[in-house]
Amino acid sequence: MSNWRQLMPDTRAYLMGKVLYQLHHTEGDLEKYLDDPDAYLNRFGLEPDMARAIRDNDVAEIYKSGVNPYLLRAHCIGVNIPEDESLKALRSVLEENNHNG
Repeated sequence: MSNWRQLMPDTRAYLMGKVLYQLHHTEGDLEKYLDDPDAYLNRFGLEPDMARAIRDNDVAEIYKSGVNPYLLRAHCIGVNIPEDESLKALRSVLEENNHNG
């Protein structure tokens, strides 16, 4: 199962991955994000749907955008998304892919 909607990840996937990397690998950024997710995400010029997926912890949408799965996993751990919830979201993508051929 590929997590990319296109044959190759696009600039959206790169930007979302960059945000998640910085969020979890730059000292103080996680705290800034947790204090005010919208203000933190606005710094990156994300398209609204991209920012919404990160802010709302939409694991399936983040995955489908093409974000590196290891960055997504780090995000889930960093913002305390329970593992059963993240796995349920990822399984929904697999089921969606199976239904769409």
